[in-house]
Parts: sequence; structure tokens; C-alpha cells
Amino acid sequence: MLMINFIERIKSYSKRKDAADMAIRAWISANEDVYANFCKRIDAVAKGDISVLMDMYLMMRDCVPPEALLMYNWLSDFANGKDVTAIMNQQWAGQYTETIAKCITNKRLWIGINVKTGTVELITSPKSGLLMIHSETPIEIWNHLPQELRSYLIGQLDMFMRNSKGCYLLSKLERKMVYQFLTYISQIVFLSHAVFIGGFMANLYDRVMEKKEDLAYCMYYFVVFDHGLSRMAKLLNRLLNSEEVDHGDMLLIKSCVTLLVNRSVEIGTETKADWENTVERCNPEIWKEVMFALRKVKGSRGNKKVIQSLDDILLGDKERIKQGIHLFLEENTENISLAYLLKSLVKSGKIKASTRYMTFHRAIEQFFQRHYGHDIPQKRYGEIKELILNSPQRGNSYTKAKRIIDRWTDYFINNG
Repeated sequence: MLMINFIERIKSYSKRKDAADMAIRAWISANEDVYANFCKRIDAVAKGDISVLMDMYLMMRDCVPPEALLMYNWLSDFANGKDVTAIMNQQWAGQYTETIAKCITNKRLWIGINVKTGTVELITSPKSGLLMIHSETPIEIWNHLPQELRSYLIGQLDMFMRNSKGCYLLSKLERKMVYQFLTYISQIVFLSHAVFIGGFMANLYDRVMEKKEDLAYCMYYFVVFDHGLSRMAKLLNRLLNSEEVDHGDMLLIKSCVTLLVNRSVEIGTETKADWENTVERCNPEIWKEVMFALRKVKGSRGNKKVIQSLDDILLGDKERIKQGIHLFLEENTENISLAYLLKSLVKSGKIKASTRYMTFHRAIEQFFQRHYGHDIPQKRYGEIKELILNSPQRGNSYTKAKRIIDRWTDYFINNG
């Protein structure tokens, strides 16, 4: 979920996201069976089949830079008491080891990460356009955790220490020193993880845009267009109702639900009303957590931009209609002609009359992979949308528009 925040810092993110949205929709239209199977596997998680989650994990792991994997493996061995002397003198965070060390020893320094280019720099003050972190960031995150969750984690750590050989006899001072050491380790882990975000995102982009991996496309569509985050909340609700859940499990579920609510509203995939409808029949604990989260989250304002492909908005024989659109645009090259094209498609029943002009415009741009100016055709469509273009007092421009619209309306009626 944190990836959503990181990617929003990319310059020109909005345009890139629009292009990605259109590409994903076009892919789904051609791979409906693949996506249907993905959804079945998601639903199967409630029955104990977590194979799809493992596939997601493996894909994400494959995107992690090798230096980061080396660090994670070392930390795992260290936590499990294995011999880690072989790596003690190595660059445990690859080329960024020295940068991280300087940031930890000098609390006035910041690490700035350009998620777009992957570059990492050490600077003395926050800079706009970069993901900024410093040595105190993990502590700030800890302080923002819900009190109930912090108390639980502290209790679990205390219990772990009491049950660990050599730790249960520690004095309060010695135990405090252990906590300080763990805080120091958390700083190293957090900063090390952050500097690898650029490499991770580059590898993930390669999986999606270059290799066009089915799983990545399905995950994107599921979250952005198919109410995936609220569906995952329903999945957690089913698990809560069917399994024995202890206090730790409950805290984990509640934390996940809060995260799902916050992120879905922030990125505009769900509204507050959507969430209220989602949890109407959920477990009281889930309902309470969602309602509490909705009180704090800020909803997106303004009109929501609709991103759809031609396949999403066309009605009838879509391939024949698209062939007709090709012919229309070869013959009518002015941008204003797009207004006449949409009017013809609506009159012939090949597109719903409620379709907004810009939804159609973006779909055309995505399909033909070229840019069309939208100001003039959008204004023109607004003028002709409700008009009957056969009044004798209309000028030459309306006569031309009527001729084009009538001709292509007949074409699409007979060829779609």
C-alpha cells in the first residue's frame, strides 16, 4: 500500500496514470478469461487457498534489487541466531551503505529519493518532488500507530524477552538498552528499504509494461477498477466470521481494514458512500473500524475522471465499429470531426448517449496512440448534442456537420 504514496510523487504522474489506466482496460477487454480466473483465486483465499497471494509475493520478490535481498537474508539469519560474520564487512545496502550510515550518524541529514529516476542523494533539508526520509522517520511512524497496536506490540516483545533464554533475567535498564538497540536496527532496516524503492519500481514497471505479465495487469485492474480494496475487506470479514481469532489477529485485521479504507478513498477507487454500503452486513468489529477510518479520511473532491477504452464504451460488433472509426478518421482529419464521430455513434446506438465527450476522446487517443486537441471538438459536441441539424436557418458549418453525421450514422447502423 505504501507504493501508492511513493508513485504519486512522480512528476506528471496524472498523465502517466491515465495512460496506464487505458492500457490496462484495453488488456482486460482482450483477456477477460484470465481476469475471471484471477478473481476466482482471490475468492478462494477465504477457503484457505492462498496460492494467488503466494504468486503475488513471488512476483514482488523478483522485483526486489539483489542488494536488498542480500540485506533481507542477512537480517533473517541474524534474527534466527545464525552465523552472520561472513557479511559483517560487506556493503550490506550495496552502493547506498555509506549514505545510510551518514544519515544515521548525522541527524540533520536527509535522504532524498527520486522515485521516477531511482537516484538517491544525501541533502541537508527536505526538497520538493522527492521522497524524503531521515533517521527519525521510523520513530515518527511508531508514534503515529494506534495506541492499542503499540501496546500490543510492546506486550508481545516483553513476552518474547521473558521467554527467551538469557533475557528473562534482564533488569529494567538492560531491557531499555535492548529496546534502544531494536530502535537502531529499525532505523537501518527502514532507511535501507527506502533507498531500494527506485530499483523496485523500475523492475515492477518492466514486468508490467515490457513483459506484460498477466498477474500484474490483473492486480492493477482489481484494485483500480473492480473495487478490489473493498472486496478484500469483505474477504477479511469472512475470515473473521469463520476462524478462531485471537487479540493479535484482530489487531492485524483492523489495521488492514483501516489501510484499505484510507488508500482506496485517497486514490479515488472508492467513496465514503461505497464503504458505508460495503460494511452494512459486516462483523460489528469491521463496521466500527471502517466508520472510525471514514471519520478521519479526506475524500477526493470534484468530478472523477472516467478512464475507459473503446471496447468499454462501444455497443454491438466492436471490431466492425472500430474498423469504421478507422475509415472515418482517415477521411475526416480535423480535430473537430471527433464531435461528429461521437454524435454518429450515439445516433446509431453504438455508444450510450450518457457517455461524456472526454471519456470518448481519451478512448480514441488510447486506441490510435496519438494526441488530438480536445477544446474545439468538446465545445462543438456540446453545441450539436441536443440539436436537430435540419433547420433551414442553420449556416454552412451546420450543413457540413449534418452531412457527415447522417452519412456515418447510416454506416454504423449497417456495419456494427
